Amino acid sequence: MSKIVQIAELSVYDGDEEVLLENLSFTLDQGDIAQLADMTTIQYDTLFDVLTGDISPSSGQIVLADRNIVRLSPKKRKRMLREEVSFLPREFPLPENKTVLQALKFKLAVTEMPRDLEERLEETLQLTGLEDEREALCRQREETKKAKTSLAISIVNNPDLLVCHEPFLALNSQEKEEILKVLYRVNEEKGLSVLLLTDDLSGNFDRVRKIESNLDSRVVG
Repeated sequence: MSKIVQIAELSVYDGDEEVLLENLSFTLDQGDIAQLADMTTIQYDTLFDVLTGDISPSSGQIVLADRNIVRLSPKKRKRMLREEVSFLPREFPLPENKTVLQALKFKLAVTEMPRDLEERLEETLQLTGLEDEREALCRQREETKKAKTSLAISIVNNPDLLVCHEPFLALNSQEKEEILKVLYRVNEEKGLSVLLLTDDLSGNFDRVRKIESNLDSRVVG
């Protein structure tokens, strides 16, 4: 099976040579849903920022969707990430005065407007269970529906890979399971690969493969 994420000996040091990440290595198979576990908040934050291209690694290789993003120019990296990878940050900035449907249309407008626009919108609403929420304002709803909206915005452009940074904040165990069911459904129907950067996933989630971090959590607090 092909690998959609390959991280090899990834290290990040800050200006004072403090170790943020050191020699991190792991892989994610195409079509897999996996949780990268046993890392500190700073380590998760750092890895997410490296994957999005917001900070550059000190050393190591990062291959996403068969592209080594470390070797790409900033312009090519931005285009590649926009088209093939979607990132769900820890605090997803839901628009204040847009409905769910308007937010989905806006996401497509800034990526690439598909020819099958209406079909894409309906498909995304159904996959995330938001068919009856299309005219609701994004922010004025309960936490589970906000989380589903964040997911819908993240997947409406049909990425190959979704990287989620602490996606279960403010959710209880039942709500986490509900969001995971959405991810399972998208994974089955669209072949979406999912990388969960979180240690907050307890319970019986057999379909999520757990990647044990090779990092020493004592390096940073």
